[in-house]
Amino acid sequence: MTEPRKKVLVVDDDVILRELASDVLSEDFEVQTAQDGQEGWEKARAWLPDLVITDLMMPRMHGYELCSLIKGPNGLPGIKVLVSSSKTFTTDVSQAMDAGADDYLVKPYRPAEMLERAHKLLSGALPAAAAQAPAPAAATTPSPAPAAAPGAGSRQLYVRFWGTRGSCPTCNSKVAGYGGNTACTELRIGDTLFIFDCGTGLRELGDSLAAEFKGRPLAGHIFVGHTHWDHIQGFPFFVPFYNPANTFQLYSVHGAHGGLGSIFSKSMSLDYFPIPLSSLGGRLDFVELKGPVDIGGARVTFQHMNHPGVCIGFRVETQGRIITYLSDHEPFSRLGGASELSLRQDGEIAAFARGSDLVIMEAQYTEQEYAARKGWGHGTYEDAAKLALASGARRLAITHHDPYHSDAMLDEYIEHCRSLIRKGGGATECFGAREGMRMDL
Repeated sequence: MTEPRKKVLVVDDDVILRELASDVLSEDFEVQTAQDGQEGWEKARAWLPDLVITDLMMPRMHGYELCSLIKGPNGLPGIKVLVSSSKTFTTDVSQAMDAGADDYLVKPYRPAEMLERAHKLLSGALPAAAAQAPAPAAATTPSPAPAAAPGAGSRQLYVRFWGTRGSCPTCNSKVAGYGGNTACTELRIGDTLFIFDCGTGLRELGDSLAAEFKGRPLAGHIFVGHTHWDHIQGFPFFVPFYNPANTFQLYSVHGAHGGLGSIFSKSMSLDYFPIPLSSLGGRLDFVELKGPVDIGGARVTFQHMNHPGVCIGFRVETQGRIITYLSDHEPFSRLGGASELSLRQDGEIAAFARGSDLVIMEAQYTEQEYAARKGWGHGTYEDAAKLALASGARRLAITHHDPYHSDAMLDEYIEHCRSLIRKGGGATECFGAREGMRMDL
C-alpha cells in the first residue's frame, strides 16, 4: 500500500519564489501555498500540514509571529517549520529559532537545497530546533484617536525633525548644527499629529506640545519602525503621556518576541525605570498593523526593511502629497550580493517611495565605514542617492546620522550625495535633516 504523501505549506508574499518552491516541492509532496502569514496561519489550522516553509517579511503577519503561533502552547503540535528568508543577520536567525523554527534557509537558494531540507526535516534526519543556523553575509565578506486642534480649520502640512542621530545620542559643539538626539520626526496634517519613532528627540517634542496645548487635551498617532534603543529611548520622557486628558495611538507590527505594548512595558520595568508603563496618566492604545490605516484624511502604509529583527518603514499619502519614512535599512543587494531576488527586493523599496514629495532616509555610513560594518543593518550615502534616483523623489532628507559624524563631516557627505544625484541625472533636492528643522509641504 502506497504511503500518503507528506503535506507542505509554502507561505511567501513573493509570487515568483512561492511558485518556484511549490513546483519544486510538488515532485515529492502535496503542496499548498499562502501569500502572507495571516493566510498561512488560517491554512495551517485547516489543512494541518506536516511542514510549513515561511518567509519572514510579509504583510498582515510576518514569519516570526507565524512561527510563534504554530509552535506556541495553543499551536499545532507536530508541524515542522522551515524559515526561508533573504535576511542573513545573525539576530534574525536567532529570533526565528527562538520563535520555534526548526531550520533556516537563506534566499536565494538552489531548488535542490530546499527539497533536501524538507526531506531531512520530515524524515527526522534534521532534528527539530537543532538545525545549524547559516552564518550571516556580513561575516563572510482600531479606530483613530480624536484629533487635537493646533488651529481650528487649519490644513497645514509640515514635517519637523526632533531627533536625527542614529545608534546613540551625542552632545558636543561639533554636532550642534545637526543635533545629537536620536530618531524622532513630527508630521502635522491639518489638525492631526503624527510622530515617527520615539528616540531621545521625543522628549523635546513633548515639551513643545505641552507648551502649545497647555490645558487642552492632546491626541496623536505614534508610528514605531522598530524598537532598538535609539528609536525608543525618549518614550518614558514624553511629558504628554503623563496627562490624563491626553490620548495616543501607537502603531507597529507584532515584534519577534511580542507586541509593542509588551516591549514598552518591559523597557519601563523597575530594573530600568522608576515609573511603570501602567502608571502613565494618559491613555495609550497599542495597535498592531496588518495593513494600511486611514487617519485624519491620510493613509499610512508600511514596508518591511532589511535590518536585524522586525523593522518597517512608512508611507503617508494625504492632500496630494506623499511622505515616506525609511529609517534603518541595508540594501539587500549590498548585504547578500546582487542577484535577481536581491535586486527585486531593492526595487520594492524604491517602488514604496516612488513619487514621494519627501523621502526621509537613513545614510549612516560612508563607503569606507560600511566595509567594516557590513551586516549592521545600515546603508551609505551612495545607497540614499540610488534610492532617490530610482524613486524619483522630489526631496531627500538624510537622517540617522552616525554619532561620530561632526557637522563639518556631514556637510561634506551631504554634498557628496547631491553630486551623485546630479551625476545620475536626477533632480531630487537633497539635504541633511537637522534638529528643529521644519519643512512645509
